[in-house]
Amino acid sequence: MEKPPLLSREQAAAVREIATIVADQAGNALSRLLKIPVRISTFEVVTIGYSEIPDMFGGLDALAIGVLVPFQGDVEGNALILFPEEGIGELEGILLGSSGQAETDLRLSAFAETGNILTGTLLTVLSSLSEKIVVSLPPLLVQDMAGAILDTIMAEVGLWSDEVTTLVFQLTDSEGTGLVRFVLIPDVAGIELFLEAAGRLRAGH
Repeated sequence: MEKPPLLSREQAAAVREIATIVADQAGNALSRLLKIPVRISTFEVVTIGYSEIPDMFGGLDALAIGVLVPFQGDVEGNALILFPEEGIGELEGILLGSSGQAETDLRLSAFAETGNILTGTLLTVLSSLSEKIVVSLPPLLVQDMAGAILDTIMAEVGLWSDEVTTLVFQLTDSEGTGLVRFVLIPDVAGIELFLEAAGRLRAGH
């Protein structure tokens, strides 16, 4: 597959600008779903080596939940959302209630729906700003160690590049307390959508 460009400082700022808009709208959507006020903020946008991704989750053997959401339309690609072990229990409690206990299928479905909302909101914003028709497909969810998740998903969609651009978000409650961190990894088509959307936004279209 085509290798995504290494983002310049200006391009990274443009991606962050769009990600901030997405985060705000996704937070509103999750607040309506959860019936409690939450906020999503853009933590950082950084291009790293593919082999470095597991380190963001404590290493290859760290438990994580991965949600891959394919999209198609004028542009086709994939968005990968990874939830690290730290915070999974907290988010599960928010999604499923204070008991924190649920059938495996139910809890995984809750994470898949969360990933679906986040990606769906992202695609809605990108479609509007870039004037491209882009829709999400049903998510693929994997619960395993961080390294195994990446291997599984890369086998599913193909290795994008030796380097990937990661968008790290923070989910907080109404008082600003951090609840969970999650990472969005768009492929080359997704990065191009971000940059095109940012360009049109800055041009006033």
